Amino acid sequence: MTKTTIKVLVIILLISFGPYYVYQNILYKDARDINSEKSIVTITAENLENEYNSNPKQADSKYLNKTIEIEGKVSEVTDSTLVIDGKVFCKMNEKVKKTLRNKQINIKGRCIGFDDLFSQVKFDQCSIQQH
Repeated sequence: MTKTTIKVLVIILLISFGPYYVYQNILYKDARDINSEKSIVTITAENLENEYNSNPKQADSKYLNKTIEIEGKVSEVTDSTLVIDGKVFCKMNEKVKKTLRNKQINIKGRCIGFDDLFSQVKFDQCSIQQH
C-alpha cells in the first residue's frame, strides 16, 4: 500500500468513528443516581424555604443541582409526588403510599430550584430515607 492509500483509509476511519467517539465519551453521560449519592446536607423543609425566601441566589449556589436530605412532615401526597411541610415539592422515583400523609419523613433528592408561583422548593429523583 502506498502512503496516499494509508492516509485516505485513516481519514475515512476518523470520519466514520470520530462522531461515535465524541458522542460516547464527551456528549453522552450516564444519568446521576441520586439515591446512591451522599447528601451534602440534611435540612428541614422550613429552613430550606427560609433560605430561598431571604436570598434566592445564595440558596441556589448552595443547593441547586445538589443531593440533599429534607426533614419534615408530609402535607400532600399523590401517586408520585410528596409535599413536605407545604414548602418542598418532591417528585419521587417510585409510587407513594397515601398513608404517609402527616408522618415525619426524610427524603433525599436533587434540588432543582425555587418555584415562585407556588412558593415551594422543587426536588426530583427523590427517595424516602426513613419514616
